[in-house]
Amino acid sequence: MSDKELVRLASAGEMKAIEVLYSRHYDLLLNFGMKYFADIDFVKDCIQDLFVKLICSPHRFRDVMCARSWLLFSLRNIIYDRLKALKPHCSLDELPFIDMNEEYFLTTIDEGTSDEDIARRKRVMGVFCQLSGNQRMAIYLKYAKGLSHKEVAVIFDINEQSSMNMISRAIAKIRRLVGDFPILSWLFF
Repeated sequence: MSDKELVRLASAGEMKAIEVLYSRHYDLLLNFGMKYFADIDFVKDCIQDLFVKLICSPHRFRDVMCARSWLLFSLRNIIYDRLKALKPHCSLDELPFIDMNEEYFLTTIDEGTSDEDIARRKRVMGVFCQLSGNQRMAIYLKYAKGLSHKEVAVIFDINEQSSMNMISRAIAKIRRLVGDFPILSWLFF
């Protein structure tokens, strides 16, 4: 059954549809949440809160066009609300984006990788870490998780063109500082 059909059924209060959406998107939501906050129990609680809200208020799904991006957007807001309760002066843009570290980066290098490639990859990783959290998250969602620009836009509550611009500027900055190199092919794969 398609997500679109599941959303229609969930908005009518069908528990089975909500269960299928939960099982279908749980891993994505957990992975996404862990990019914002590295406490797995905290993120699991936020995911649970999200689905409890859907069960209690299925009408929230009424105008949803894409379940995946809506769930990610909603989880991001729940994480923000919970963190805001812990740290009252935190803004949504200040949410940390926990991404690959050098240890992850080194596991993507095989025996045949030249010293020049390793140095270039380290430069890319350094530049990637200089991007804003939103730019890093947008690149991650687009290229590692395969979301469309429209879905990325929904998550950040911006229009589709702004989503394209944010990702394009981030990639251009990496290329400008590192040179011509297959950036995304090893960052996430």
